[in-house]
Amino acid sequence: MVVDLADGDGAVALSGLKDQLRRARPDFSEKKLGYRSFLQFCKAAATAGAVQLRWSPEADDYLVTPQTTG
Repeated sequence: MVVDLADGDGAVALSGLKDQLRRARPDFSEKKLGYRSFLQFCKAAATAGAVQLRWSPEADDYLVTPQTTG
């Protein structure tokens, strides 16, 4: 998972995540999966428990982190 490859605390800014994902999977399109936007796709992933999504005022962006199991 691209989020798992993040540096530091594992948080990735949503604004750069799609670019990282497209580098890893050039054929990726959230629209092909039925989502209108990448944010909608990430919110669905958070609802499903795949990632955590939180707003960061410091980054002025959503931060995505891998869901920890445990």
